[in-house]
Amino acid sequence: MSSTMGNFYVGVSGLQSSQYALNITAHNITNAGTAGYSRQQIILTDLSYSNLGNTAIGKNQSGLGTRIADVRLVRDRFLDTQYRKERGREQFYQTKYDVVAEVQHFFGKLESSSFRSSMVNLWEAAEELQKESNSIVTRSTYIATGVTFIDQANKIYKQLTEYQENLNKEIQDQVDRINELADIIFELNEKIVKIEASHIESANDYRDQRDAALDELGGLISISYRELNGQVDVYAEHRSLVSMDRVYKMGVREVSDTCQYYVPIWEDDQADVFNLYVIPNSDSMTDIGSLKGILMSRGDWLANYTDIPVAPKAPVKPVRDDFATDAEYDQAILDYQTEYQQYQVDYQQFVEDRNDYNRYLEPYTVNNIIAQFDQLIHGVVTSINDILCPNKEITLNDGSTIKVLDEEKAGYGMGESNRIQGTEMFNRKTTPRYTEQTVTLADGTTSTVMVYNEENPDDYLSLYTLGNIEVNDELIKNPSLLPLSNLQEEELQTVADQLIAVWTDKSARLGPNSLVDVDFLGYFKEFVGDFANKGKMYNGIAESENKAAQEIDNQRQMVVGVSTDEELSHLIRYQQGYNASSRYFTVVSEMVEHLINKLG
Repeated sequence: MSSTMGNFYVGVSGLQSSQYALNITAHNITNAGTAGYSRQQIILTDLSYSNLGNTAIGKNQSGLGTRIADVRLVRDRFLDTQYRKERGREQFYQTKYDVVAEVQHFFGKLESSSFRSSMVNLWEAAEELQKESNSIVTRSTYIATGVTFIDQANKIYKQLTEYQENLNKEIQDQVDRINELADIIFELNEKIVKIEASHIESANDYRDQRDAALDELGGLISISYRELNGQVDVYAEHRSLVSMDRVYKMGVREVSDTCQYYVPIWEDDQADVFNLYVIPNSDSMTDIGSLKGILMSRGDWLANYTDIPVAPKAPVKPVRDDFATDAEYDQAILDYQTEYQQYQVDYQQFVEDRNDYNRYLEPYTVNNIIAQFDQLIHGVVTSINDILCPNKEITLNDGSTIKVLDEEKAGYGMGESNRIQGTEMFNRKTTPRYTEQTVTLADGTTSTVMVYNEENPDDYLSLYTLGNIEVNDELIKNPSLLPLSNLQEEELQTVADQLIAVWTDKSARLGPNSLVDVDFLGYFKEFVGDFANKGKMYNGIAESENKAAQEIDNQRQMVVGVSTDEELSHLIRYQQGYNASSRYFTVVSEMVEHLINKLG
């Protein structure tokens, strides 16, 4: 009788297993179109045989039926890992490309025709000024084009700095999202461990949610992870983000008291999340995640032209034919040797500054663009100012030197009431070009001079830099003050010629890595071409990584995706199994009923 009841148990196990398998199959079919759903697979195994005794030919055993060993989530963890890395790299370069595309929009088309035209107009106004420098009309036109030039430059500068601030806000948003995803993963870990602790039930739907969170997290920041006993420990930038017992939160700090840009940090010890001393590259796996892409686009401060090192010019060795006597030539050689030694020192410093530039500024897209653009504007502005208000160097009685207005070369305003020297075209908003001082010269005499207020990299207000430059309001009100005349009210043709030569003089370089001197229009062409080419490079890498990620995801979907045709075949198979178990159960029931009826 016990054997008969065992047959009942075998039949029941078949019914239960087939029923459960049908439920899993139906679950797969109904979620065939659900995003992030992974196909589930039931694993059946036989129960241990019972030993009914030994016979002459061997052991007499009876099977006890089947049981559900596991409901497995069908995923390829290797493909998951590869997908998240490729997705993270794609997001890094896509972010960099999006930033460049936005900056290109600020400047207009590739050649930035709108701003370029303001430069050309200033050049053409100088040519008209050369023809009639004593004309109020041409002077007014020249000043007006200068106003347009500065207004457009400052407008672009404002757009760039505002964009930096927007990127800064996005950094905070992404840090917040990383923390949210970490909390989600931690909570899902707890649910999965709790459900699967009895080894009876699988938490596969929660696992799908966790995998979706890991997919999103991998696009934001470089991650690694490991699963143990149903729990996933997650690491971000080689630091623990989610562990068994807690979430390690990220926060932000401001760069400095004077710069409110955010830098992601770990809240526990205030350590920086990213090591930005390493230039991102694929070999070191440091070019992953949109958060880092934003950081590398924004920069850690508001740069200007002073952040771009300029190579010193080597002194020219004297030629004997240029000197009347051997003594003069020998002295020139000695001076040259001294100058060359100083040049070597200066060049070594330049090399160090260039290395710093390549590490801390050049990779930071927007910040570098601001510095390069500022260098262009500074070059134009100071070149024009130095022509209108030429300086010379004088030696004081203590041996020091200062720059003062060169009154012998400087022009005057037009008209007796406007005979003023030192009226610059472009002003620093709060720092005058000159301060009148009485000084003692090297020969012991005193003189009242107009001392030039030097630019100081540590003092923003002293710089001819974007945001601090404006056209001289006195010139706007009275164009006659433009210093293009001599005391006899005759036009200074040489000054007008120099204002034109500003635009053809090849004295500008895009950066410390450039080897070619160009004029200002050539500089602008190289400038917009440089970041446009970088944009193309970023876009090319992003598209390549997107293709790689898509191919891996397609492979993932072949594994995790639900095939309705396959599931329907499973449905038929499990239905037949259920029917067979049901028929077996019926047969056993009839046998028992027959025995009971026969035996009374």
